[in-house]
Amino acid sequence: MRGRLVALGAALAAAAWLLRRPPLARYVIDGPSMEPAFRAGDRVLAERVTWLLRPPRAGDIAVLRDPEMPGRVLIKRIAEAAGDPRRPRSFVVRGDNPAASRDSRDFGPVPRSALLARVWGRY
Repeated sequence: MRGRLVALGAALAAAAWLLRRPPLARYVIDGPSMEPAFRAGDRVLAERVTWLLRPPRAGDIAVLRDPEMPGRVLIKRIAEAAGDPRRPRSFVVRGDNPAASRDSRDFGPVPRSALLARVWGRY
């Protein structure tokens, strides 16, 4: 009986989370910072589930809160994780086009809480 209650509680918590934060989100690339992988105007689909199952890792493309401009989001590639390998606390993010990118070289590592979703693909 206790196991069923725990499972039910977990299912209800997951359902509440999904209602507040849908698992998929769409974004439009703004600017040349991720060229050549993504160009200005490209539309991408991002998901929020993978990072619940494993921590973000180098190579993942992240949608993140801009640390210098509240209310704005950026799309950058995670270059490295800092802290405990199992639970990194901060991440160095970089644009694929360094000459046109404002990234961790400008504002430093970003906390895990700033990472909103993992880019899944272009559509």
